[in-house]
Amino acid sequence: MRMQNNIQHSIWDDVIPKDELEILNAGGMGMNFSGFGKKCALLVVDMSYGFVDSAYPLGASEVGWPAVQRIQELLGVARKIDVPVFYSTSEWRDNKVERGLWKRTPEVDKRLQHPKTYEIVDELKPLPNEPVLVKFAPSAFHGTNLVNMLVQNQVDTVIVTGMVTSGCVNGTAVDAFSFGFKVIVPHDAVADRSPTCHKVALFNIHMKYGDVMSTKEVKQALLKY
Repeated sequence: MRMQNNIQHSIWDDVIPKDELEILNAGGMGMNFSGFGKKCALLVVDMSYGFVDSAYPLGASEVGWPAVQRIQELLGVARKIDVPVFYSTSEWRDNKVERGLWKRTPEVDKRLQHPKTYEIVDELKPLPNEPVLVKFAPSAFHGTNLVNMLVQNQVDTVIVTGMVTSGCVNGTAVDAFSFGFKVIVPHDAVADRSPTCHKVALFNIHMKYGDVMSTKEVKQALLKY
């Protein structure tokens, strides 16, 4: 499915200067949609309490819970038409080397030790046949067997949802592109603590790596399969 770029008003219009957009468009970037391939998978990236809920140091309830609602809509469609679903999260490791080189203060690290930090929110609870990948880097592909499972399912298109847009969502989208998958990002089914970073990340993905659409548009496309 190939679609022409008909975005009249984009989510990034208020942060990307018009002259910069024109420079990228002159190079052919963002001028059309890559579209959907033959088979999709839905990726739910890091929708744990630690990111969704402001009770946790990295949480952002004001944007996290609305994203949960949009992902619920996509899950409903995906499960109805047998689109495979994959989740990612992390877990606490006492060994600093295993935790990675995240730029966090010791105080924040201490608060991240609570096990519920890494639990997927109940509203998006994975089904028994939906794998949950444990990762320690931004991308859901890094250090996991996600590529293998997508290949086994004959997937050529990934719909990337979750948190945060400028971090793990962006990293996952770029890696998906690098592995040869078509990339779809519903802009209202991803979220970020920083509205500016959210918009810039979506802009960058749409210009180079995949298609940024609304949840409504993604649902409509899926129902045509």
